[in-house]
Parts: sequence; C-alpha cells; structure tokens
Amino acid sequence: MISKDFHASRRALYASVLKDDSVGFVFAGREREWKGDEMYPFIPYANFYYLTGFTYPEAVLMVVKRNGHVRETLFIDHPDEKAKRWTGVSYTKESVKEQTGIGNVDYLERFEQAIPLFGEPGLIRQIYIDIPGWERPFVKNEAREFASRLHDFDPTIPIYNTFQDLAYFRQVKTKEEIALHRTACDITAIGVKNILSHLRPGMHEYEIEAYFDFSLKSHHADHAFPTIAASGINACCMHYDANDRQMEKGDLILFDLGARWGGYNADVSRTFPVSGRFTEQQKALYEVVLKGLEVAIAASKPGQPKNELQDLSKQAMAKELIRLGIIQEPEEINRYYFHGSGHYIGLYTHDVGDDNAPLEEDMVFTLEPGLYFDDLGIGIRIEDTLLVTKDGCEVLSGGIPKTVEEIETFMQEYAASNETASLTV
Repeated sequence: MISKDFHASRRALYASVLKDDSVGFVFAGREREWKGDEMYPFIPYANFYYLTGFTYPEAVLMVVKRNGHVRETLFIDHPDEKAKRWTGVSYTKESVKEQTGIGNVDYLERFEQAIPLFGEPGLIRQIYIDIPGWERPFVKNEAREFASRLHDFDPTIPIYNTFQDLAYFRQVKTKEEIALHRTACDITAIGVKNILSHLRPGMHEYEIEAYFDFSLKSHHADHAFPTIAASGINACCMHYDANDRQMEKGDLILFDLGARWGGYNADVSRTFPVSGRFTEQQKALYEVVLKGLEVAIAASKPGQPKNELQDLSKQAMAKELIRLGIIQEPEEINRYYFHGSGHYIGLYTHDVGDDNAPLEEDMVFTLEPGLYFDDLGIGIRIEDTLLVTKDGCEVLSGGIPKTVEEIETFMQEYAASNETASLTV
C-alpha cells in the first residue's frame, strides 16, 4: 500500500530527534485476548507502523545513534509451526528485511543482548522511548514497562518520550499518504451511495448499514471505525452504536462512517431523509448545519488556526437559529451543539496533532458541525474529510451528496429506477 521509501524517510525524521550517544525504541504492541482462544484483530501501534511498515505483534524497532552514525535494527518474533499451520503466519529475517527495507533484522531472543546500555555501560547517554501520550499513567503497556526497567537499571540516564515528536511529523501528510486518504474517501463515497440507493422506511438501521459493509468488503477495504446508523431520536446520542431501530416514514437517519485503506482513514457524516424528501422543518434545520460546515470549509487554508474553525461554525449556525426564532442569543446554541467541530485524521480516525496549531499545506482533517433537538427527535451532523492545499482546501469526501437538492435528487432517481425495475420483473 505504501512504499519502503516512505517508511525509510520517516525513520530518518525519527533519527533526527535523537542526540548522539543515544538509543531509541518503538514497540509494535501485543495481541490482546478477546475470549477463549480468540484474539482481537491486531493492528500495530501507529507510530511503529509509520516507521517500519511491519504489521505483526511483539516487534521492536531499535535505533542507535553514535558519532552521527545511525544503525536501525528491527527485532521480530519467531512464527512457530503452529502459527504457520493454524493462522498462516510465516516470515523470516530475510523476508522481513526485503519487505521493510530495514538492513538489520533479528529475532527477539537477541534483543536484550543487543541493547548497548546492557552490553556496554557508559556508551549511551540518552534513551528515547515512544510511549503513547493518551495512556493514563497506571495503564500498562510494553513501552512504559520497558522504560521503567531501564530506569531501574540506571536511574542516571535520562529517558525521553518521542510520542509528541512523531505526532508532529504525522500532522503533515506525504503525497503517498494523501493518495491513501483519497482512496479511502472514494470507497466511502461508493458505500454511502449504496446506502442511499436502498434506504427506505420499514428497514432496520442494521439492514441499511449492511449496504455500506458490502461496499467496503467489495473493495477489500476495512472500516475506519464502527458505523453509526442512528435514526430518529437515536441521532441525538453522539456515539450511538446499537443500530437496531426500525426506521419510519418521515425519519431522518444520521450516518457516521468511513473506510480504511492502506492504514489511512476516511471519516464522513451525512444525515438523510428515510422517505427520500426532507420535511420543511428538517430542511430548515439541515441547512443551518450545512451553513456551519460551509463557512468553516471556506476558512480552511494554510495559516488558519485550526481551533478557530469551531467558533466560525458555531457563529454561523447561531445566526441561522436566531433567524429561525429557535434561539434569541448566540450562546444558546449550546443547548443543541455538544461536540467539537473536527479533528485530524490519519492512521487513527481521531489522529494525533496540535489543535491549537495553524493549518499547513498537506494536513488532513475533518469538520463536523452538528445540532441535536431531543424534543423533535432530530439529530443532524454533516462531516467531510479535508486536505489543506496551497491556498485553501480540497474536500476529499466531496463526491458524497450533501446539499438538500443533491440528496433528494439522488434518492428520487433511485426510487424511480427501483420502481421501474419491480414493474418489469
């Protein structure tokens, strides 16, 4: 999906963070047990994948820097005969070296003896370990455990966490990463159009969700995150996930979904009328949210502080709600608006990055204003995945119907074609 040269360039950035006479470690992560003899699907820790492209558990990247010379070594687990027979996992040092382009690959049993700190005391003056920044201090992971062990071995050597350094690098995407985001958005668009082609009253939320699932599987893509398919009052719950309500005529249904392609994600929200047409009230409220999104998209360009986009959306929507007589003062919008207006996106759907930083060319992020009216049983969120360009932004998810006219036209055309098909069968 992405080239060895990409990962090599990311390791060069990582090595630039390290001082001379230092060693850095980044861990792939461990498999987690689900139930019985079943394991959760393994996805490598994002920063490890970013640097190596290797996707199996238990691996460790070690980078030693001395006198300006950098030596990279990837330590990997030994797939045993049982793994080969039952799960098809089979790789060797030689195959991994070819796959990743990392010149030094060895097995984990040689990891400890290869650590300069243990073998040659006094050689290493700094240690760098990537410890995920969102982890609570008491939550165990192998990076945190390893840092504690090294500190116990020699408390005089400083240990630095490189998580924020790699987060900074990941904020701005390369052309290869952007291409993967673009494909993820294109597949997402196909899935959403498949939903629109089959949406009708009487279906359960899980039935219409299945059309999106089919599109992803048909294109060998994964889900970026579990799909939200929230109709009626369910749309007023931010992370509703039951997806089991039967939809009725006159309902709106809010979808929050996305495809993952090559490790990179799309994140899109759309709100559709189950019957194919918005009521006048639904249309008025929908266009308030759409206005909030359009204003923020228009302001998205290099130099624009990302965190200000939230306020621009809220101001635009508050102005429209006042015009409709729903609120009297701008701050009253907080009765109906409960979340942020967007986030960085990349290897994680809610990706790392500094929300207080100004936007830069080749950043990828989302905007997602929403309004939620419990008393009306209406929740509306509209979200796009955006690429910051030289002088503005490109809506990577722009191929998905979004205006009232686009949505109604698309749904009515498919309703008419389906009716004709049923008459001619």
